[in-house]
Amino acid sequence: MALTAWNRFAPLGAALALAVLAVPAQAVVVHIDQNAIVDLAAPAGDVVVGNASIADVNLITPQRLAILGRSYGLTNVIVTDRMGRTIFQQEVNVAPAPTGRVSLYRGPLVSNYACSPRCERTPMPGEDKDKNYDLMTTAYKDYGERAHADSPSPSGQNQ
Repeated sequence: MALTAWNRFAPLGAALALAVLAVPAQAVVVHIDQNAIVDLAAPAGDVVVGNASIADVNLITPQRLAILGRSYGLTNVIVTDRMGRTIFQQEVNVAPAPTGRVSLYRGPLVSNYACSPRCERTPMPGEDKDKNYDLMTTAYKDYGERAHADSPSPSGQNQ
């Protein structure tokens, strides 16, 4: 009797197993300018980001990574172990922050503000690069160059 029950339910079990494998995993949702932490099942060997202008990945430890939302959009992240086996493969959806942001529309022009509790101008991807945008972002664009210029060279002299 156990054998006939097994024969009767074996196809159902196989179908369920295939259905579970076919269900796509949910995308990792990251808000713009924020991080999402992902724990890996094994130490990472290589990390590949589909579109690095949408999301960036930093390894915190060999088994933990942070995904930063850089601009709105959908991309993917693939992590392999040292043997080349895929240990993480997921879509990453970079979405707007759910609260604390206000967008002001003037015809086709948009200006974004971060509000908590006072609103401050914060240029965001998709804005027209007018004078205000360039004034607000210059400090951020030049930061890396300034930091590099102020750091001493190995011989002790500034570069």
